[in-house]
Amino acid sequence: MHGRRWLTALILIPVLLLVLFKGGRLGFVLLLLLVNGLAQWEFLGMFQTESDRVRRLKTIILGSWLLISFCTTQPVTYLCNPSGPLSVLVFCLFILFLFYLLSYGHIANLEQDLMVHVLGLLYLPLLLGHFIWLRYMPQGEQWVLWLLGVIFAGDTAAFYSGKAWGQKKLFPQVSPGKTWVGAVGGVAASLVLGILLGRWLLPQMKVLALAWLALTLAVVGLLGDLFESMLKRQAQVKDASQILPGHGGMLDRLDSLLFAAPALVYIRLFILRL
Repeated sequence: MHGRRWLTALILIPVLLLVLFKGGRLGFVLLLLLVNGLAQWEFLGMFQTESDRVRRLKTIILGSWLLISFCTTQPVTYLCNPSGPLSVLVFCLFILFLFYLLSYGHIANLEQDLMVHVLGLLYLPLLLGHFIWLRYMPQGEQWVLWLLGVIFAGDTAAFYSGKAWGQKKLFPQVSPGKTWVGAVGGVAASLVLGILLGRWLLPQMKVLALAWLALTLAVVGLLGDLFESMLKRQAQVKDASQILPGHGGMLDRLDSLLFAAPALVYIRLFILRL
């Protein structure tokens, strides 16, 4: 398992860096559309049977539209832009609601199915779209890389320290595998890498600011990890899929980032004002 985990990382990391620094905005958005489509497919599949595959496509299409809407505006003006994420989200919800209204009597457990698809829009493309805003902000590539480094360092350290020394469970009702040692190890790794990587990528940031920011995002990312674990526990699955050998599914790699990316965008806008 560990060999496959590192092999997958060694293949994907160069691709990610190439798209981030050489693919331009278009390449970055196309990569996010692919990631979002795979993650939405996994998410909806956790709660729907194989026979419901066609119905997943409508939400993935709507989610792609919602994700693209983040390209049309800057984060500080999105509330006033009719093509921005808020407006597109309303249209997507209207379309979804109309679909289920017309499908009444033809879908078993319609209310549960509807809630799963609404959450599929709110949880994935709406949160993932903040990566586009982060990429569009000043020093966007550096901030995206810094965030990925902080979160992935925390995930890796939490996994290995928890396996080696973890005994007391962090939240066994939601995630029986996570331990307090793993959580502390992950936060510590995020803190250290956040400072070291930040001094290289973001030299204008002071050490204390980098430390505070890395610590905050590590905790927020941990909450995102636990939230996805709760969803998997409810769906009674161990991993969202097996598309990434040694890591599980795309959603399993995104869980912490889905919470951390919006947090970083709004911290930069309203606290750091960068």
